[in-house]
Amino acid sequence: MLFGFVRHSLPDNILEGYVDIHSHILPGVDDGFPSVEKSVSALRYFSDKGVSAIVLTPHFMNEYPNTRESISARYETFRANVGDLPLKLFLAGEYMLDSGFEKHEKDGVLTLGTSKKVLCETSYIMCEPMAGQMLYNAALDGYEIVIAHPERYVYASKADYERWKSFGYKLQLNMLSFSGAYGAMAANKALSLLDDGMYDFVGTDIHSLGNFSHFFKHIKLKSKQIDKIKTLMENNASLVS
Repeated sequence: MLFGFVRHSLPDNILEGYVDIHSHILPGVDDGFPSVEKSVSALRYFSDKGVSAIVLTPHFMNEYPNTRESISARYETFRANVGDLPLKLFLAGEYMLDSGFEKHEKDGVLTLGTSKKVLCETSYIMCEPMAGQMLYNAALDGYEIVIAHPERYVYASKADYERWKSFGYKLQLNMLSFSGAYGAMAANKALSLLDDGMYDFVGTDIHSLGNFSHFFKHIKLKSKQIDKIKTLMENNASLVS
C-alpha cells in the first residue's frame, strides 16, 4: 500500500501552539458571533485545544458600519469580559476591496498581530474593477497584502493566483475548505494550492463554534499535506512574535 496517498484526520494536537490569524469572534459587529457569551465559549474551546493566540478580524465592508475607532472600542469592551484565559488576543480586520476600502486605509487599517500585513478579500463571484489599484496603493503605503481564502473565489484562476504571488502578496488558506464546508470547488482549489506551495498562512475564519467544530472533524489530508499545514501554522506565529 502507498501510505503517502492515504488521507488521515488531523492529529488531535494539531492546534497546540496555533495562532489563528482570521476569526470573527468579536461579538455583534458582523456576520460572526452574536454575543459575548458565545464568543467567550469559543475562546475557551480554542484554549482547551492549546491555541496560543487569536487575531480577531471583523469585516470592514460596505455592508457593515465598522470603523477603526468603533471596532477598537468594541474590542476593549470585549477584552474586559473575557476573563483569565491562557491565550493572547489581538485585533486586526478583514478588509473587503470595495468602494469603502480607500477610506479605511486613510483612517489606518488594523494589521495582523505585530506585522504590517493587512488581510484583504474580494467578492466571491467577481473582483472589484479597482481592486488591483487599491492593493497597489496599499503596498506603496507600506502595507503587506494577505489575500484571504483565495480558494473560495469562483472567478480566480491559476493565473490570478500566480499574479498575486508575483506581486509579493501572501495567500491565506481557510482550514475548513478541505472539509467541503464551502463546497467542492473550494475544496479542490485548496488542495491544489496547498500541493503547489502557494499558501503562506492558515486561518479558521470561524463564524460560529458549532459550524467550525463540526467541519473540523471531517478534514482528512495526506501526511505530506498535514506537514504543510504545520508549516503554515509556524508562519502564523511569526506575525505575533
